[in-house]
Amino acid sequence: MHHLGVGAAHARQRVLAIDDDTTVTVIALDTAEILSTHLIEPTKTYWRNQQRAPGRWPRSSLTKSHMSRLR
Repeated sequence: MHHLGVGAAHARQRVLAIDDDTTVTVIALDTAEILSTHLIEPTKTYWRNQQRAPGRWPRSSLTKSHMSRLR
């Protein structure tokens, strides 16, 4: 099974997934907006959205001083 990183904002939204030999494109059915584009990598189970820059977990970018304030 493979997972597409479309985004939580699009959860439970009706979509159309179009694939060819190298990519999968996910399109919202109600707006025809392209939500994500993914490169097919058979060796991986999660295919990152190529339209977005790679991100970090929300708290991983906090400095030590920020972390001490949160405690």
